[in-house]
Amino acid sequence: MDLERARHLAVELARDAGDFAVEERNRAEVELKGECGDVVTYVDRECERRIVERIRAQYPGHAILGEETGRHGPEGAEYRWLIDPLDGTNNYVLGIDYFGACVTLCHDDDPVVAVMHNSTARHTYSATAGGGTRVDEHPITMPAPGPLDQATVAWTQGYHTSAYDKERNAAFAALEYRARRVLRTWCPAVDWGLIISGTVAGMVAYRSEEWDRLGGVLLAREAGAEVRTIGRWTVAAHPVLIDELVDLLAIGSDAG
Repeated sequence: MDLERARHLAVELARDAGDFAVEERNRAEVELKGECGDVVTYVDRECERRIVERIRAQYPGHAILGEETGRHGPEGAEYRWLIDPLDGTNNYVLGIDYFGACVTLCHDDDPVVAVMHNSTARHTYSATAGGGTRVDEHPITMPAPGPLDQATVAWTQGYHTSAYDKERNAAFAALEYRARRVLRTWCPAVDWGLIISGTVAGMVAYRSEEWDRLGGVLLAREAGAEVRTIGRWTVAAHPVLIDELVDLLAIGSDAG
């Protein structure tokens, strides 16, 4: 499998989806999706249709899991693509400029190619397993952060997280008390780019969906971050900060 060829395709697909979303943002009508406050637009569906069509044309033996249209391709395929064609749809329909596209290729359950595209800023973060992380085709390494009490930490959670979730609430309260700021963009495609660039010092994801989590894990690791998966939690930070962050959240200490 030529991972670099797959990365180039994923970059192109994510950028095309982002450009289409920006072009259509004033015409996209919103629909409710599910029972957890999530929404969808025709832009989500059209972007996913285009991405699925192009992947199936180039990699007919691969499976695909799209956020909007579910599974495509052969069952039990060795390679599987994960697609979130419009990450941050709630922001999108509110006119908030934090939305993007996520395209990830997994070998079995391990991400080997990842792309996160910030659609309005037009920054594209991409990585291959063992090949490092790039921003707009330039190699990037996550810089060392300052102390946690002077740092901003990004937070994301799945839509199915209850407001009464005690585990989530305890961890969030501890983080908010200790860190300088907890950032909630509701767009992991933006958040993972912020941690890679060093704009935020860490990322905490709780019960997040695999199409915007697994790609972020690969991007962060290849940029030099340490990532730990503990139960329903994923925590990413520079190695100098990871232990303090995990201990603060009190969610365990087993590396994943």
